[in-house]
Amino acid sequence: MVVMAWEAFPLSLDPRSGNDQASERLLGLTHQGLLRRDAQLRLVPDGCLAWRWEVPYAELAFEFPMQGKEPAGWFHFSPGRFLRVEDALWSVQALMDPAVHGAKASAFQSGIEAAWVAGTTLHLKLHAADPGFPANLIRGGLGLVPEGAAGDDPPGTGPYRIAAIVREQRILLEARKDHPDIAGRPDPQDLELRLMPDAAARLLALRHGSVHLALSNLPPDLAAAAGPGVEVRTVRGAGEEYVAFRCTDPAMKDARVRRALSLALDRDLMVRALRNGWARPAWDFFPPESEAGVREAGPSLDMAGRRIEAERLLDEAGFTRKPAAPRLTLTLLTTPELEARTKALAIQDQWRRIGVELRLESKEFGALFADALAGRFQVVSLRWVGVTDPAILRRIFHSGSIPPGGFNRGRFADAETDRLLDEADQSGPARRLELLKAAQARIADQAPYAVLWWPDQIVAAAPGVRVDLNGAGDFSAVWRDNRTP
Repeated sequence: MVVMAWEAFPLSLDPRSGNDQASERLLGLTHQGLLRRDAQLRLVPDGCLAWRWEVPYAELAFEFPMQGKEPAGWFHFSPGRFLRVEDALWSVQALMDPAVHGAKASAFQSGIEAAWVAGTTLHLKLHAADPGFPANLIRGGLGLVPEGAAGDDPPGTGPYRIAAIVREQRILLEARKDHPDIAGRPDPQDLELRLMPDAAARLLALRHGSVHLALSNLPPDLAAAAGPGVEVRTVRGAGEEYVAFRCTDPAMKDARVRRALSLALDRDLMVRALRNGWARPAWDFFPPESEAGVREAGPSLDMAGRRIEAERLLDEAGFTRKPAAPRLTLTLLTTPELEARTKALAIQDQWRRIGVELRLESKEFGALFADALAGRFQVVSLRWVGVTDPAILRRIFHSGSIPPGGFNRGRFADAETDRLLDEADQSGPARRLELLKAAQARIADQAPYAVLWWPDQIVAAAPGVRVDLNGAGDFSAVWRDNRTP
């Protein structure tokens, strides 16, 4: 068994509701979606044989095998109980149920007009043309469960199954060695997911050998000093580190204040000092290699010029310098993790240089996440993991996407951003990307977020422990390669 250290325990085991990072990562191990992302982050079949647009951007079709004619290696819930098209229909309809609340369910309820089966084909008809809707059907988002299944932990057809949960501290996962994601690996391993909120404890456990794997939850300074008994490698990531502003807060409702705070952050310095260079400074939501990526570099001003511009914006917004008091005082919500604390201290130092005092309030992730969903913050430090589909811009920045119906936790509302996102939803692929890039430019100008960097993913493992990891942070198999010295 490989012991894997997790920084947070899943907030839900229900495939319909868990949308925190730990819940979605666990769901991606125990359940399959209709689709998944391959190594190039393209959408490919997962729990189906094939998929297509039956009507461009308005109706989707997913093919399944005939009952009794399943191909070799086809997915099963238990021996002899194969995944069927009726199971996929049930799983989709469970999220379409108005009694189910949350951001996941909202996307299905607002996006799907009808779902039905014809022969061995599942059809999904959308309320309106939406080329980005398939991103809701990926593993970790939609979890396929047996027809009629209910409750918080229904069985899945993923590469692992939950064998035991121990006092919300450990989850034991049994590898399904006949699963296509695992079959053929030299020495596939069962997993123990162990809750270890403290990064230093994770590193010490890796050195000691009581933990064998940590994925993207060791701060770069600790990973760089991991020692000879730990193998460290990096993979370019599709996530992002950011701070979000609550745009309805009296101090934050003026976009000039938010832009000033964003300009004053020295991303290059923070990447070098806090990330050991294992990240790329970011100014826009998507990295440049993404189909919706905009640019590689930030503003043309150097850091001194950016601070001068930030102070001018604050003056213009009415927050002038005072002899013995800050321009304004803000509170930043963060977690007690070492990496989060050092990032918060760096932000505090850099905002102090433009006359803004920052108080730090530390909460465990579950409490912080609840406050973020409820809008109980001024500034909050968070990260997005596996941001790969441009459709997520609507879920985060449209005024109609305030939780629980979306991820607009900062209550950002801007008519021009809404217009661009609405038009993008009605447009073909080329025009859609053009509009989404324009929306990103508008969002950057209004600054509901200060995007900081696109972090590399850091894999720290005991010698010989291997894991497949794509740019979105998805993995589906852990094994040992005993040929590795």
